[in-house]
Amino acid sequence: MAGYRGRDRTNGFQSNGVQDFGKNYGVDGSKLNSHAAYIGHDNKLYFGERYGYYAFYSSDFKIQTLPPQITFSGFHILDSGDSRTEKQDREFMNQGKPVQLDFNQSTFSIDFLSVDYCNPQENQQFYFLEGYDAHWRNAGKEQQAIYYSLPPNNYLFKVKAANAYGIWTEKQFPLIIRPPWWKTWWAYALYAILFLIVLFFIHRYQRERVLRMERERNKDRELAQAREIEKAYTELKATQSQLIHSEKMASLGELTAGIAHEIQNPLNFVNNFSEVNQELSEELEEELKAGKIDDAISLSKDIKENSEKISQHGKRAEAIVKSMLQHSRTSSGEKELTDINALCDEYLRLAYHGLRAKDKSFNASYKLELDESLPKLNVVPQDIGRVILNIINNAFQAVQNEKNPIISVSTKQLNEHIEIRITDNGPGIPDSIKDKIFQPFFTTKPTGQGTGLGLSLAYDIVKAHGGKLKMDTKEGEGSEFIIQLPV
Repeated sequence: MAGYRGRDRTNGFQSNGVQDFGKNYGVDGSKLNSHAAYIGHDNKLYFGERYGYYAFYSSDFKIQTLPPQITFSGFHILDSGDSRTEKQDREFMNQGKPVQLDFNQSTFSIDFLSVDYCNPQENQQFYFLEGYDAHWRNAGKEQQAIYYSLPPNNYLFKVKAANAYGIWTEKQFPLIIRPPWWKTWWAYALYAILFLIVLFFIHRYQRERVLRMERERNKDRELAQAREIEKAYTELKATQSQLIHSEKMASLGELTAGIAHEIQNPLNFVNNFSEVNQELSEELEEELKAGKIDDAISLSKDIKENSEKISQHGKRAEAIVKSMLQHSRTSSGEKELTDINALCDEYLRLAYHGLRAKDKSFNASYKLELDESLPKLNVVPQDIGRVILNIINNAFQAVQNEKNPIISVSTKQLNEHIEIRITDNGPGIPDSIKDKIFQPFFTTKPTGQGTGLGLSLAYDIVKAHGGKLKMDTKEGEGSEFIIQLPV
């Protein structure tokens, strides 16, 4: 027996570096005498034993330096009887290409060979499944790896072999066990989508159920609220009617105060001329008794002229009273041919004297610029009169603190409509409230002095007649309201 010693680390395996040459080389080491060893002059080695000796040259021993050849020879599916020994499978394994299995092919065996013909019984084989095994396994003489029920994963199967001289080599191929379709990523994506869909329908069902229960729970409350709203609406309409009536009565009060002054003048004329006619009648009687026919005729003419003046001023008083009655009574809504110039003249003077009656210190100038060719319009006179009176009253109130207050009312005929302009030289309307001036219940007057319905009603009345109510104002310079009515 002969040998050599050394340290060898190959692929993680450690050997003691001793190479034995025993019976497999024709040497029976048990008969050797360890004290009978000799090196001849020609470097030949001599080892004695009981019945003779062994003689050889050390150069006669050739150490194999080539590694063994590893070959994968077969793949068998154990639980189905399927054998994967086809040419393509062997080529895949031996070329290091992946071998893919279905999830139900997870019990299998792998056959492999390590080929080295120099003392082949000394060859060693180990295998290792990366991703599953914790350490290398000794294949022994079977040269086969068996695995049972491997979970789906990507593995790497390795085989390591060494020949009798301790030369190691390694070979490997990927092994993929596919998961079942219900465990694939797209299956999990489908599960997530289905879960979201189910969650969505559950959420919608719960939401509809809650809403339905809430509706049922609130049904009686909503009915009660509806009744309360209806009651409040009825009360609101009644309150609105009272406010509108209040606004009308307020303008009527201002009109009445003006009428008291206006009607006094024609009544004074009627009274004066009646007294004069009475005196003339007595003189006429005396002249007739005296036979003075010419003087009697002259007195008769004077009486006649005075009677005409009495009639004229009586009709004037009658017109004023009629205007007041028309303004005070509820509008019938029936249109009639109306002299717009007469309405402007009447309500301008009545508005002025109405304010004078309330405040003796109030004084303002006013002027009329009326288009005599203005045709009569088919309107509701009470309503249009209220519009004119309301705007004129606002104009007089706007100028009451000015040094030289003046109000101008003018009429003019245009192509398809007539125009009434009411202008004042008051402080004007600020830009911040221009858009609100025609809104109901908006007023710039102190609390208790206005309802805020005057201009709103005026706007609605003009609009109902097919016309327009506009405003042109500049802060610090005055305002002008323009009423346009279709001819």
